[in-house]
Amino acid sequence: MDGEEPLFAGLENPEAPPPPHVDEAPDAEEPDDEPRGRGAKERRRRGASRIPADIRRVVEVIEPTPEEMRCPCCDNHRERDVIGYEETERLEYEPASVFVRVIRRPKLACPLHEEAGIVTPELPAQVIEKGLAGASMLAQVVTAKYSDHLPLHRQTGIFARHGVDLARSTLCDWMADAAAATQPIVDAMLEAAIASGYVATDDTTVTLLQKGCAPKNSQRSHLWVYVGEQPGDVVFDFTAGRSGAGPERILAGFQGYLQADAFSGYHRLFIDRRILEAGCMAHARRKFYDALDSCSEHSEPVLRAFKHLYQVERQAKVEDLTPDQRLALRIAESQDIFDSLRSWLAELKAHVLPKSPIGKAVGYFDRKADALGRFLENGRLEIDNNRCERAIRKVAVGRKNWLFAGSEAGGRTAATLLADGRLLGAEDRSLHVLKDVLQRLGSTPNSRIGELTPRGWLAARQG
Repeated sequence: MDGEEPLFAGLENPEAPPPPHVDEAPDAEEPDDEPRGRGAKERRRRGASRIPADIRRVVEVIEPTPEEMRCPCCDNHRERDVIGYEETERLEYEPASVFVRVIRRPKLACPLHEEAGIVTPELPAQVIEKGLAGASMLAQVVTAKYSDHLPLHRQTGIFARHGVDLARSTLCDWMADAAAATQPIVDAMLEAAIASGYVATDDTTVTLLQKGCAPKNSQRSHLWVYVGEQPGDVVFDFTAGRSGAGPERILAGFQGYLQADAFSGYHRLFIDRRILEAGCMAHARRKFYDALDSCSEHSEPVLRAFKHLYQVERQAKVEDLTPDQRLALRIAESQDIFDSLRSWLAELKAHVLPKSPIGKAVGYFDRKADALGRFLENGRLEIDNNRCERAIRKVAVGRKNWLFAGSEAGGRTAATLLADGRLLGAEDRSLHVLKDVLQRLGSTPNSRIGELTPRGWLAARQG
């Protein structure tokens, strides 16, 4: 190609980390520039971290012996005074326990007036009407499966060690009941995400069993994630196949920006421009990284451009810029680089083989250039779709253990409970949060169901 050197050609050489992957997205929202190898381990903090102050502490006092109490300088006639304590902390473990909560309600009657009848205080609202499982038990089963990735058959073995014999079918019924009870919360989360005018989406595969367990009776189904603009608005949906029908159903009535990959099933959503497509730079970058070995002379300058764009995003994040400030920074630092990259790749397209790795990378960028550049139009938009990929990682790790959905109803149950198990990313609190939410469900009217969403729950406790 002749002509002037593109604007991004003089940028520093790129690092070469593994590209993001749909099922195992990176923690950072940009390529990892940290050096790897032997030195990386040396930077990690060694030993146990400081024990958090909010963990329950049991104080054990070691009483001194009579010999230790007596002062040898006073001819052992005087005892030493306690002037303080030397404290040593050790982590201990107390195994979880299963117990039966007996709710005893007095039956009241007047011995003189039988016609007044018998009065009994009302039973507190239960998640499962007349069911055996309480809120804490349901929260444990759900969290164990979708946060700790323990299939139900393993949980039955764990409960058996506690002396409780629970059939796997019973746990399945509890999961379905918990999903039905919490569905209004998920609906409220989806409503909030759609109302924001900015939704990101992606999907991943799940094996669906149709009849029996034979491989020939299974099919590929999909779990879709929808992430709203505000933290905590993360919901899932299940479909037996992969088509645009699922996103069209979920996003009916939505107007705004939809950030997604290049899946053709989304195309009908963008026809009337009621929904504007926002592309994912991580997907585009990945293709050039894949072409690095076969065509480094063209891939390397493109990766340098991507690195510059992500450095700008990192700066905006570190400085905690508002959307307007982030947009101003992007226009000043990223606009010219992106425009130069776009023009250069449009010209390069005619000089590479369409089916080669570099040809596919160039073709993808050229075809999706408008969507990829959407982040330069609105400071609210992210540069990539890695928020969705991080949410989907939970499914990717879990399905290596629970392997499949036993039915379409089971897939829908999973979609509902995957959303419930999250509190703004604080997975370590998901059991406590879900237990509290389940306990409050029966006494919370529909008009206040937003208080039980992850964001609403956290806001109520932060005052």
